[in-house]
Amino acid sequence: MLLSKDIVDLERQEKIYIENGWSTDLIECTKTYKIEYLSDDVTVEGYISEPDDIKSKLPVVIWNRGGFREDGKLDDFLAVGILGEIASWGYVAMMTNYREDDELGGKDLDDIFNLISIAEELPYCDTDRMGMEGWSRGGMMLYMTLARTDRFRCAVSVAGLADFKMSSENNIHISEIVKKKLKEMNETEENIINSRSAFRFYENICPDTPILFLHGTKDDKVNFKESEELYGLLKTKNKDTNYELHLFDGDDHYLNKHKSEVAKLRKDWYDRYLLKK
Repeated sequence: MLLSKDIVDLERQEKIYIENGWSTDLIECTKTYKIEYLSDDVTVEGYISEPDDIKSKLPVVIWNRGGFREDGKLDDFLAVGILGEIASWGYVAMMTNYREDDELGGKDLDDIFNLISIAEELPYCDTDRMGMEGWSRGGMMLYMTLARTDRFRCAVSVAGLADFKMSSENNIHISEIVKKKLKEMNETEENIINSRSAFRFYENICPDTPILFLHGTKDDKVNFKESEELYGLLKTKNKDTNYELHLFDGDDHYLNKHKSEVAKLRKDWYDRYLLKK
């Protein structure tokens, strides 16, 4: 249930930064709203961006953030830039900052599914044409979502976390999160790793959802081999489904060296699968 929807109004200097970092279209042609909604009786914050002039029902893209709890949360500025870019392509873009008691793929997964319910409340959203995008931990949330539903026509994973064990060994920050989770929840380390690692449940990922994998080979947070190996597993299992893998030589976790190319690949993927009614 949508509890509130308030328009985001950035300061003049922030708008200039958006125009320089993304595009003038984001300011001139889109609107971004901060929302609060009910998810399992918990109030959760998120954002919605949409084109300024909506004349018909539009496809929806749910964007999954990375990080854990406060780390990785979107603020007004980032929401206008990240979601506004997708909205400028002609889509309604939605995201959740996850519940305060973030379980890193536990009950907070419901916060994504409840965005679908929010989209169904909005008369200009076509929930028969939905895509999903996840960055880093958001990629992990994407894989977990696709293992539970066939409602998404396509998906984009950018530097997606696919193997908790590999990431824990390569990234001390993720290892510390796992240890923290073990103290907070009645879960074994094995269960945390298996339930959140697409390597362990890839056979349950919806076989009809095409996935675009994007990853930098110099990513020091999530090793590019996680995307490479998951791509290979899915490609072998679902031979009739379109999967694409693009590795960006020498680029980092955020693909900063290839921003324009990455944006084009993402937009083209959505256009290919979401524009047709």
